Amino acid sequence: MNASPTVPAAAPSDVTEHPLVHDVNQEHSDSLSPVEKFCKKVADSTGAPLALGIAILFQAIWIPLGIITKFDPFPFTLLLTFSNVVQLILIFILAVGQRQSSAHAELRAEHDHDSISRLLYHQELQERILIQIASRVECDVEDIKKMVAQLASQDAAP
Repeated sequence: MNASPTVPAAAPSDVTEHPLVHDVNQEHSDSLSPVEKFCKKVADSTGAPLALGIAILFQAIWIPLGIITKFDPFPFTLLLTFSNVVQLILIFILAVGQRQSSAHAELRAEHDHDSISRLLYHQELQERILIQIASRVECDVEDIKKMVAQLASQDAAP
């Protein structure tokens, strides 16, 4: 029986595969209701240049057509009514979309804060380990301790 030692699998090279890294975009998307997803899609599309072009084109066609056919003559009451109704509906849809964007940004900031806190804690542990290693191999670590203390005091100052 040949017992060969097992070689551990190489660590994933993709940082997003780390167990402490959260996919904030997916987490936020999963938390949205179908109505909120619809509002977000509408809010995203109304802010696009294509939406502006369509609105301008629609009015550019409506005005001459209304004058020629006398269907909606000047002052274009029907056009103004349609446009006001669409604007009232879009106000609420955009408000919901903005609220979702704000919630997403807040979630992203919380996860960033958690990740940075873990990184700083990890870095402090590495500094301690490196100082202990340097002490054991009988290196002069006083300069290193002074630099670490100086960096810590600079970070603590407002």
